Amino acid sequence: MELKNPIAAYTANGNLEAHAVVNWLESNGIRAYAVEDNSGVSLFAFGTLSQFHKPQVFVDESDIDRAGDFLGQFELQRAQRRKDLDDSPPIVSECEECGVASEFPASQNDTTQNCPKCHAFMDVGTSQWPDDFDFGDAELDSEFPKNVDDAIAAASKLEKVGDWDEAIEAFREAADRWPDHATYIRNCIAEIERKRDATR
Repeated sequence: MELKNPIAAYTANGNLEAHAVVNWLESNGIRAYAVEDNSGVSLFAFGTLSQFHKPQVFVDESDIDRAGDFLGQFELQRAQRRKDLDDSPPIVSECEECGVASEFPASQNDTTQNCPKCHAFMDVGTSQWPDDFDFGDAELDSEFPKNVDDAIAAASKLEKVGDWDEAIEAFREAADRWPDHATYIRNCIAEIERKRDATR
């Protein structure tokens, strides 16, 4: 679903990190998307300009405060992970452009760097979240509610942030699990469908 008023919430170190941050925000109910800058504008005859090629994560303006809270937590934990990697062995990554494998410091894992051989942009390392990363409420949100009141509240939350298709799906699952509330839930779905259809 497109954002009504997109605003840049985060500048990532690389494309991999940008997409990982998007996945994490969305798992917390915040709609987001990443914009990759794959142009060669940062390359010039004597090296690179560091202010260019900064992939960004966008959220809706209405979600910027909530996103800021989650991203602040991410920044703190990322800084600690980078510090822990200072003494780790280097990472070997292969450039998709020229095929040459090069070594990079472990602290550059999950960033975008320039290939030492052809100077093309390349993603270094992997985008796997560490096992000890604290996802906050994301793990709790991934579990379906245990009772109908919580299920309806969760679906209503999706509706309020504009995730109408997801809200409808959540309401339908609640109706399947608690058929004695199906009439009320069907009315909720009908109301969301009216709002959704009116914007199309």
